Amino acid sequence: MATTAPATTHRLPAVRDLLRSNGLWLWLIVAAGSTLRLQQFIFNRSFWHDETLLATAFADRGFAQLVFEPLANNQAAPVGYLVLVKLVTVLLGTHEWTLRLVSLLSGLATLPLTVALARLAFASSVARATLVGLVSISPVLVYYSAEFKQYQGDVLGTLLILWLTLRFRPDHWREDAFWLALAGAVGIWCSHAILFVLAGSGLALWLEMARRRDLRAWLAVNAVGLVWLTSFVADYLVALRSVPHNAYLAGFWAASFAPIPPSTLADLHWFREAALGLVYLCFLQMGTAFREVLPGWFSGSVHALLALTVLGSVALAFQRVRAAAMGAVTLMAVLGASALHQYPFRARLILFLVPFVFLALAALVQQLHELPLRRAAPWLAAGLAAGVLWMPLRLSLHFVRHPHNYQDIRGALQFIADHRQPGDHAMLSSWTYPAYSFYAPRTGLADLPRFVYQPTINEIHNIRSTVRRICQDPASGRTWVLATNQIVANNLAFLDALRSVSPPLQTYLLEGGALFLHDFRPTGYCQRYR
Repeated sequence: MATTAPATTHRLPAVRDLLRSNGLWLWLIVAAGSTLRLQQFIFNRSFWHDETLLATAFADRGFAQLVFEPLANNQAAPVGYLVLVKLVTVLLGTHEWTLRLVSLLSGLATLPLTVALARLAFASSVARATLVGLVSISPVLVYYSAEFKQYQGDVLGTLLILWLTLRFRPDHWREDAFWLALAGAVGIWCSHAILFVLAGSGLALWLEMARRRDLRAWLAVNAVGLVWLTSFVADYLVALRSVPHNAYLAGFWAASFAPIPPSTLADLHWFREAALGLVYLCFLQMGTAFREVLPGWFSGSVHALLALTVLGSVALAFQRVRAAAMGAVTLMAVLGASALHQYPFRARLILFLVPFVFLALAALVQQLHELPLRRAAPWLAAGLAAGVLWMPLRLSLHFVRHPHNYQDIRGALQFIADHRQPGDHAMLSSWTYPAYSFYAPRTGLADLPRFVYQPTINEIHNIRSTVRRICQDPASGRTWVLATNQIVANNLAFLDALRSVSPPLQTYLLEGGALFLHDFRPTGYCQRYR
């Protein structure tokens, strides 16, 4: 008994030291962020409208077509991202999880990279934990780690260039310039948004090396810029030049271009709205980030977070001039491109700016920690950290219990497959058809007849003309009407028009839409055309 007591006594301080270890807590936060991302990925929600548009444009193409030909369905994605996804599907098959695997790996890779960035940027453990925690639990970053879109790769590119820029040392200019040039040159092919981050990185380093009068480092930065420019020109000539000239995309994002120079009060309001939208995206965005302005943008909490972000940006300028300059130039670059109608400043397209917001808030926590208040400063810093982390943590924990499943088309079609009868057919709009065409073969409904209509402003005419086609088909039986959120949430005339012909026999509600079973055959309207 006497021989074991000293060993136990020595073990307890070691355990306490381990628990107090800054590195341990950071990696525990990383583990939590990884769990959140893996949970959403494993849940394997149904593709929503935009994902199916990209999936149907992607699935039947070879590598050469993905690189050299524009995508169908008005889709735009970096060719590097498409090639990576194609490699995965060639090896593992085309499924939801294989199409989303690159996004998941990008989301997981952001976490250790954020740890490296936090250790480089901040001295205090609370500021480091704030940055790592915000990136780990941000609901929008968790969500886009499980979506078949390139936006999580944009975030990964931002963090990588941020880290490489901050670690650039004039006395190690050969090695650091090499990795910065390589990361940027490859990133240009994998992310459209990384161009703005590279502009911020390049100009911040160029000005700093010029101010230092370090000729070798300054020339190295110039060489890095030439490598990036060469890669961009090649990418533009091969794949990118068709994107800015897509009339549909330009019209779709028309309200998202910066009015520079502002000439009216409405123009000034646009900038306030854009700033609030960015902060909302970082902390409170749940699921897909749409282009529409949300009432939640203008809440008191979002205004408070915006004010903290501004203060944090000032703090960052005092602590890490290079990082602050990089963020400012990146913001000006994307706003300039937006003013030229080359890049919308809204929603998921500015997801790559999220790390800059989180970096500013972590800098503010660091500033509080450094206040000349021996006892109060650590508590103030910890209180601010807990406050900014609580809101995204609460939302992310909610989605652990209730995972995202927006527009559950797969579930709706599986319901039809389980309850169909001979003669049944589907009725759906052209908005819903891409998802239907993707999932019908996968749910055993490839042989199910379908009646597709194009939504217009006259919904009653659309419905009645489609029902008339159904009635004129002698083989038609019951009608499964599949309606996604574009119809159910935004156009109640759709439901009214259906009910005016025949009330539904059955209604199956799904997230982001609904499924209705009708039998139009006995109705007087149908009898006139049969």
